[in-house]
Amino acid sequence: MAEIYPGFIGVAIINNSIGDYPPARCTEFSVNVKQEPLFYDHIIGLRDTIPTSIYDIKGDEDDYGEGPSNLQKILWRPGVKICQGGFSFPWTDDNLGLLWKEAITGASFDMNFQYACDLAREFTGCKVNSFNFKVASGDIVSSTLDIMAIHEDMADYSKETIDTPAKILTWDSVSITSDVIDSVDIVNFDFTINNNCMPIYTAGNNVGNSDTGSGDPLEAKEIRVGMQQLTGSISFYNLDSLAYLDDISSPTSINVNVGGFSFELTVVFKPMEQSASVGPVIRVLPFVGVDHNIAI
Repeated sequence: MAEIYPGFIGVAIINNSIGDYPPARCTEFSVNVKQEPLFYDHIIGLRDTIPTSIYDIKGDEDDYGEGPSNLQKILWRPGVKICQGGFSFPWTDDNLGLLWKEAITGASFDMNFQYACDLAREFTGCKVNSFNFKVASGDIVSSTLDIMAIHEDMADYSKETIDTPAKILTWDSVSITSDVIDSVDIVNFDFTINNNCMPIYTAGNNVGNSDTGSGDPLEAKEIRVGMQQLTGSISFYNLDSLAYLDDISSPTSINVNVGGFSFELTVVFKPMEQSASVGPVIRVLPFVGVDHNIAI
């Protein structure tokens, strides 16, 4: 009888340290190598079918209801390589602010992922492409990240064991304050930091990882951080205590405290969204980051 094991969910260890940097017990992890074959299509003409008088190509049917096969995509080349994907994890009392500094500054970090099987994989020189924070009333605090890493720096390694229990943080551990939303009943708060990361590829002898200066020309030499963007929204029950916002106001701050970990967002609120529906009326107040977006 075969033994049945759990799936591949596991633990992400940042900067190769369990003791100095808290692990993330992931609910989803899909950072993988991305590379696509690139084809040159329709070499003979601009149509999928051409006359059958040309030998050994796809064309009109003959008297037997068959036509010669045209070998499509006969010319191809390998595409460039990059490691990219996302992972999600709940905030716990031992991983407060995990990868927060790396998300807002664009700093590089190393990451090991221990799958819930015999596989463990290491990624070095990682960048946070996007960082999403989300919490809803009665729910847990969670983050979803999109990561980029240079493929040349990925390797398998032997896994360790992490079995220390940790408490998941929930809505009651979160405090959100701002002058614009003073004394309102918030039911949902989420925002996304988008760093618009770009893998940089080079030609000639100047190829490969920036640390080694050599390697496969299809490997990214480095990953650059682009213009940082911050977008998000606050949803709350419809109350008379908050005036309806119909234009962009002056910049203001949103102060957030999660279980003792605090940060400040500098934003402008956009015109408020509201729809009529059966049930509780929820107002959605979207915002965008301005200036440096996030206090470091």
